[in-house]
Amino acid sequence: MAHIGMVLLGDIRYDGRVRKEIGTLVSAGHDIELIVADFGREASGGEDLGVKVHYIPITLHAKPLKNFIEQIVFNRRAASVLQRIRPTYIHCHDLASLLAGRWAKKKLKARLVFDAHELKPESLDGIRARFWGYVEKSSIARCDYILMPEKNRITYFKKKYPQIPEPLLLENFPRRRDLPPQKTDLFRSMYPIEKDQCIILYTGSITPQRYMEELIESMTMCESRFVLIILGKAYKGYEETLQKKIGNLGLANRAFLHPAVPHSQILHYMAACDIGLAFYRNDNINNYYCASNKLYEYIALEKSILTNNYPGLIEVVKKFKQGLCLDDVSPKSLAKAYPNAIDPSCVTPGVRKFFWEDEAPILSQLYEC
Repeated sequence: MAHIGMVLLGDIRYDGRVRKEIGTLVSAGHDIELIVADFGREASGGEDLGVKVHYIPITLHAKPLKNFIEQIVFNRRAASVLQRIRPTYIHCHDLASLLAGRWAKKKLKARLVFDAHELKPESLDGIRARFWGYVEKSSIARCDYILMPEKNRITYFKKKYPQIPEPLLLENFPRRRDLPPQKTDLFRSMYPIEKDQCIILYTGSITPQRYMEELIESMTMCESRFVLIILGKAYKGYEETLQKKIGNLGLANRAFLHPAVPHSQILHYMAACDIGLAFYRNDNINNYYCASNKLYEYIALEKSILTNNYPGLIEVVKKFKQGLCLDDVSPKSLAKAYPNAIDPSCVTPGVRKFFWEDEAPILSQLYEC
């Protein structure tokens, strides 16, 4: 079986894709060692995965330049760990960790797997876009395998790099065994939400790029039977900005900010909503070809979805007949969509769902080569 050094410059507690991949590979008998960022300097978060974890402390700064330096230092230290443990495969999650794999591969007879969760250079601008674009372009020829979560991204990537190995499509489906057995009611035990009110839920990164302020403003334009919960982690004081907006609009009893929860718990929270949200600003190709975990999770839970009208999102919503795609994401259009989203005709029960267990053989076969 393979000895796999897996690298993640992220928080393993919240990365569902990485956790599912590790579970699949461990079940197949592979030896995994995870090298992961330790933002809280607690050396914890991955102990439930059943693998050896190497934590690399990293600090988040207010200044982008300092964060960039932290990322380079992380890659250097991760490459050193890889050289010490000498895996037969190096599996790098996203471009932010690919430098570590590239540097370590020079010293080892190891195959390099690039798991491209995002189109990173396309999601940035200025010097950061140029730097990570250079890293991608100069590293891609050294990759033996490439994994991507969305087929439109694969088409785009092949046009960008026509000489690369054929990327493998590994979609972000939830694991069947992670689904709660029934609808939960977690939020009503935490917030003043009446039984006859409908819960609208956003989960994920709390940033302006995800229409947070428009969602809050939409609560002033819709019926009082709708309440909004924004669940996730905000950065650089943005939570205070949103909390102030909620107070100024008099929405303290209809809009709530909930802290991020580990991925092992997130489906229980999602099962407690009536409408699930997945919105991305169309300001780069990465967002336009987004591959949201939460979209498939809401589908598996048979929740009505409100999302953008981007190619991949439209295809998924139509395929599963579950939710609505909006041309315009404004407070007014959101408020108008909420009643339509809870209409019984918006969700088709019994439509075949897809789960991680359907995708797992793609990953397993890669490591049987």
